[in-house]
Amino acid sequence: MKAQIISLTLLVGLLLYGCNKEIEFPDALTQAKTNLGTAFTVLDQEMDDAAAYLVSVGMDTSLIRAKILEIYNSPTIVDEYSWVTPEGILKIVEPAIYHGAQGADISQQDHIIKLCADHVPVLSLSFLAVEGFYAVSDIHPILDGDQFLGGVDALIKTQDFLGAIMEPLLAGQNEFELWVMEKGGYMIYNQDLIEVGKNVFTDPYYEEFPEFIETCEKIDEQESGTTYYSFYKTGTTTPVKKLTYWTTFSQHGTEWKLVWVKPE
Repeated sequence: MKAQIISLTLLVGLLLYGCNKEIEFPDALTQAKTNLGTAFTVLDQEMDDAAAYLVSVGMDTSLIRAKILEIYNSPTIVDEYSWVTPEGILKIVEPAIYHGAQGADISQQDHIIKLCADHVPVLSLSFLAVEGFYAVSDIHPILDGDQFLGGVDALIKTQDFLGAIMEPLLAGQNEFELWVMEKGGYMIYNQDLIEVGKNVFTDPYYEEFPEFIETCEKIDEQESGTTYYSFYKTGTTTPVKKLTYWTTFSQHGTEWKLVWVKPE
């Protein structure tokens, strides 16, 4: 009886060890998350500095434009910067190619509603911008004490932004792939461009791969993990089994799912 109790205790201990054992993530996935965090730290500082500067110059519109153009012309992978008024109007936009968007009322966009209500930085979900392309917005409030003066907005094409982070990690090898999905299933970065902009839960493109959809549901719900699924090999229409690891990057309340995949 005593031996049975000891054996049972050992079995429970081994099971608990297995459950609690930390996943060893691939180096490229860990590095991708670190590099993404660094990119947003730099961008956040740039946005906060710009907001403080606009307050310091009394919201002079000519100086606002000069500052926005200055940060656009600095080394950046942001497509557009703008000043959004407290009423949700795109007042000043740079670069010049997007001047046509000036004066647009974007007050009903979800991230603008949150910015105006809470006066905190917001990273939006993907949306069709008035400029005519899909993007995400990283917008920071302009505050003069308790007075809300609108926001400094960075409009980002995620395929370009994430590509600058992922592609150096992918260069010179063909053993693994990387893709990024925002929470909710929208594909915001993929080496197969045909997938960018599709929602894995609703787009017919994925209907023939229920295992992949089930995996994405797990990725969407869980912060991190590892599993297998079957899907097309990148750049082909040949289905293959893929080992995958994922982790979650969070920024201003928005979650991006970073996924590492190795075809077998």
